Amino acid sequence: MSSSLALSLQITLVGMSLVFAAIILLWGLMSTLMRLTADRPQSSAAEPAEPTDSRELKRRAAVAAVAVALAVSRQSRPPPQSPLPPTAHVSPWQSVMRANQLKQRGPRR
Repeated sequence: MSSSLALSLQITLVGMSLVFAAIILLWGLMSTLMRLTADRPQSSAAEPAEPTDSRELKRRAAVAAVAVALAVSRQSRPPPQSPLPPTAHVSPWQSVMRANQLKQRGPRR
């Protein structure tokens, strides 16, 4: 009895070791891939300059004003109401199952 218990514990130990070794291997592989594929910081010379042209500034201000106006109009508008009450929306599956339940009750007296 003790030899079979020792053998089962050895098998369990080997299995758990394999599982944890695989997890650590995958963790290391993911860490390596993240380091290899990470975006490198770009130099400051590649950054786009801020627009100093007055027409560009006016255009951006107009775009921002339109975006704010659209957002405000969407928030103030009430959500559309459904013409039917929520209980009237019955799926075909639901209606078939309800009909089957009514058939099982038998005729009314």
